[in-house]
Amino acid sequence: MRRAAQLTLFLAAAQVLPAAAFDPLKDVPVVLAGGVLSVTLPEGVHLKVRSFKVALISRGALTCAALPPTRETDDAGDPILRGTVRVRLSGRALEDPARLRVTYQPCTEGPDGVCFLPVNRALTAPAGEISEEP
Repeated sequence: MRRAAQLTLFLAAAQVLPAAAFDPLKDVPVVLAGGVLSVTLPEGVHLKVRSFKVALISRGALTCAALPPTRETDDAGDPILRGTVRVRLSGRALEDPARLRVTYQPCTEGPDGVCFLPVNRALTAPAGEISEEP
């Protein structure tokens, strides 16, 4: 019985990504394809919903659909998302290429988990990658 509990704890610890091994810029791919912005978090990392923003920094107008519903909260009670977060974008009269600023706050999990400061990522994409608003 004791051995099974130790194995369970070992497997749970293996799922945790140490903060020192995580780079919030290099380890979080941010991609725009087919009008969908995808932010992919590695195993053992979650994203704080309240810090997620998408802003257009070139000419035009941008609309960002709602984030997927959340089912979990972190220790501070903030809603979080895991895995690949996808959000549909639409725009009007967009400059080509469209320049976006994506802001997200990743947190590593586990006993030594750390919430990083919000990260701002610049993303440039053909305006045609963002669907036109009706």
